Amino acid sequence: MEKIYYTALETPLGRMWAATSEHGLVQFNMTDNKEGFMKELKRIKAEYVEDPSKFKQLRAELERYFRGEKLIFKGPFDMRGTPFQVDVWNAIHSIPNGKLTSYGGIAKQIGRPKAVRAVGNAVGDNPMGLIVPCHRVVSSNGGIGGFSTGLEWKRKLLAQEGILESSEGKPETDLDLRKFFK
Repeated sequence: MEKIYYTALETPLGRMWAATSEHGLVQFNMTDNKEGFMKELKRIKAEYVEDPSKFKQLRAELERYFRGEKLIFKGPFDMRGTPFQVDVWNAIHSIPNGKLTSYGGIAKQIGRPKAVRAVGNAVGDNPMGLIVPCHRVVSSNGGIGGFSTGLEWKRKLLAQEGILESSEGKPETDLDLRKFFK
């Protein structure tokens, strides 16, 4: 039976959880809720082993990210979804730190310009939030859009990357985020 390794990671925004297979990262949750993390992880039939030693590179990258370095997380990744979802997640992964794109922009990038709603669903199903930075996908009108873990988290991450001045309140109000489109 396949083994999936997992651990808790302490960050300036609180405890987060990560899981990896022998092939790469399969899940990353920005929540302190281990039970919720494990419930989502159980979509993969495997033996689950807590092993912090499997996450040294990810820990180092998270430290750099939270120090303000502009980086794209290197992986490797073991993206488990439909071919369409994996195309969307790969496109999201290519969005540079400090830049944004829209759901429509992702749809065009993957060669499916009319699949904007399906792209939105795939973005919402991203199992590796922050690492595959779905917080960098916003509405085509420059609005903040949605976020599966809540807009408070999206605001925190966009503030971390210098897109929003603060994560307090609704700092994106009266701000057209299109100026950050890649």
